[in-house]
Amino acid sequence: MSLLALAYPHLNSKDYQWIQEFREENDELYYRVMEPHFTLVFPVFNQRPETFIEEIKRRAADHKKINFTLRCAVIDKDAFTPYWHVFLVPDEGYSHLIKLHDNLYSGKLADELRLSLPFIPHIVIGNSVEKWTCKELVDQINYSNMEITGTIEELDVVEYHEERVETLEKIKLPL
Repeated sequence: MSLLALAYPHLNSKDYQWIQEFREENDELYYRVMEPHFTLVFPVFNQRPETFIEEIKRRAADHKKINFTLRCAVIDKDAFTPYWHVFLVPDEGYSHLIKLHDNLYSGKLADELRLSLPFIPHIVIGNSVEKWTCKELVDQINYSNMEITGTIEELDVVEYHEERVETLEKIKLPL
């Protein structure tokens, strides 16, 4: 069992449908497990849920709702598996997501931060063990002039166990 902090973005129905159709076809790892999201705290294994939730609440209290715009995709090699990923990465909202992520990893979660891996705010929409498959998907998206706007208004503290995600608590960001 692990604990994470996720942000499920608010999107218009057309953009949400496009992301989900793309994921259904290209995301064999996460499509059936969870909704499109930004991961702000990656799996933590050595915290009690109550302690983790209180820390996320404390650290998120200084952050406001985040508006973002996605206009590009990037390819990323997973550091722990043979998979390559297709990420949608925000143009607008990028720095706010970085600052929220960094703040969440201060305090009691500081030792959980993997400094050897750069944090790139993203929504995973595809993956493959074949890097060129992911590269083609990234090129397809980047040549399409895609633009998706949305907001992050809350964080979900979730428990991930045996391919299931359960929200333990929703934490509103101040508007």
